[in-house]
Parts: sequence; C-alpha cells; structure tokens
Amino acid sequence: MKSASFGQVIKHGLFTWLQTYPTPEMTRALYARLRDEVLVATMLTLTVQDVQESVAQWADRPQNALYEASTRRGAWTRTQLLILGQRWLCGDKTADIAEMLGRSAGSVRAKRKQLGLPPRIRLSKIQAETILAEKRSAIPADPAVVLTWEQASLLPPEARRGRTWLVRNSLSRLTLTGHKGGDKVRWHEAANIEIAYRHFAFQNPREIARDFLISESALKSQSCWEQLPPRRGAKMPWFILARAEHYIGEHHYVRRECLCKSGCFFWTTRKGGDRVSRRYRRSIAATHGIAA
Repeated sequence: MKSASFGQVIKHGLFTWLQTYPTPEMTRALYARLRDEVLVATMLTLTVQDVQESVAQWADRPQNALYEASTRRGAWTRTQLLILGQRWLCGDKTADIAEMLGRSAGSVRAKRKQLGLPPRIRLSKIQAETILAEKRSAIPADPAVVLTWEQASLLPPEARRGRTWLVRNSLSRLTLTGHKGGDKVRWHEAANIEIAYRHFAFQNPREIARDFLISESALKSQSCWEQLPPRRGAKMPWFILARAEHYIGEHHYVRRECLCKSGCFFWTTRKGGDRVSRRYRRSIAATHGIAA
C-alpha cells in the first residue's frame, strides 16, 4: 500500500478509490506526447508553472506549441483531451466522462491509459478511513501555511477560517483566504477575474463553488458585484480558459473601473456599457436613500 500522501480519496457510491497524484515523470511523458504546456497543465490539474518546472531540466525537450488533433476519423480533439484529464483528476467516473465526450467508456479507459494519466487504486472501507485520518492529522496547524485544495476540502468550514488554500483547476497559483470571524472569504482582484472567466466559460456554478471551496450563495453574491451577465446555454462541469477568452472577445466584454469609485472594477460591454458600478449605485442608495 502506497503512502496516503500519494493520492486523493474519492468515493463513488459503495466504492472508494485512491486517485494517485501526477508525478514529474507523468508530466514530462504527457508533454512529450502533446507538446502543449497549457493542455498538459489543465489535464493534470496543475499550474502552467508546475509543468514548466517539470520539464525545465530536460535539455532536448520539444518546443511548446498549440496541440492540433489528427485529421483521422475519431481523433481526440484538444477540447476532449482537456475534459478527459480535468474530469478524471477531479474524480468523475469513467462512464460520466464518456457521456460528456460522446464516446464509449472503453474508449475513455484506453485513452486515459495511453496518455498515462494517474491511475486509481481500489480501497476497502477500513483503508479509506485510515488514509483520511492520516491526511487530516497531517494538515499543518500553522495558519501561515498555504493549504492544497485537497487539504482544505477535508476541513469543515469553521476550520478554514483564517486559512489560505489553493483554488482547484487554476492555471495560476490562485489562492483564497477565509475570514477569521466567519465563513466568508477575502476576495482579491485575481480571484474576481478568475470567477468571471469561469462564468464566461459556462462552467457550472456548483463546480465553481467546489473549486473555490465556497458556497453557491457566496459565488452568486460575488458574481452580482462583478456585474457578470446572465448566461444562456448549457453549463458544464469543466473549465476551459480558451472558451472564456473566445466568449469575452466575441461579445466585446471589458473589465472597467467605476468612474465614481476608485479601485472598483466590473464587467460590461465595450460599447454602450455602464460607466458607474452597481456597487456604487447601491452604496449611494443605502447611504442617502436615493438612486445614484
């Protein structure tokens, strides 16, 4: 049995699995096949910096380029690979991933194995409880230590107060910090922008909340302050940054600073969009009882 630090415990109904972590060797092998840092990082739920560090000492490494799918029939597209890797590392079942991709479960298993994505090890109930207990006891007590997403997810909301943790499926090392006196978090510009990008990528709010380890109501409140527009279309569990960039460019959205409140940014359309933020309007209405 490998060390508990070597994987994440995932439960599916009556069965429990140990999802092993990506190793530098896996990262280099996947990069050698795909030659795309962003694709590899997204598939292994790592940051681009993690991938770059894994291949930094590789003297003859292939040059980074945008992955292009083969022209043969049934070839896996870049988007399908992104979904496969991200959802596999997030713990989704093979059958569910196959349904997302419109492929057979056997095809998903074969591709996962061919690419060398981290395997899963079947656990007994006693093994799972032992590993989870070991993981919880190994969580650093020092509030200055930044927790991994997994470590933070093992703590109840009250234990995350005053702690800082990494956001899951973020291509940068994005972190959030909980307030010491409650279950709210301290929002900062990088987190606000990432929430917006996930919104424009049509990621399911439930999945965004899970990746950030916040409640859906907190996410809805923050999205309101950011003035994110309503989304019309299917909401997906995965997050693909390129999809957000395409949507923002296609619909001419920009992040603009409020004319009346310095340091207050919000999203609006480039032409004909708001110049005064909703936050400022509501603060004026609350203070003076009038509409701004």
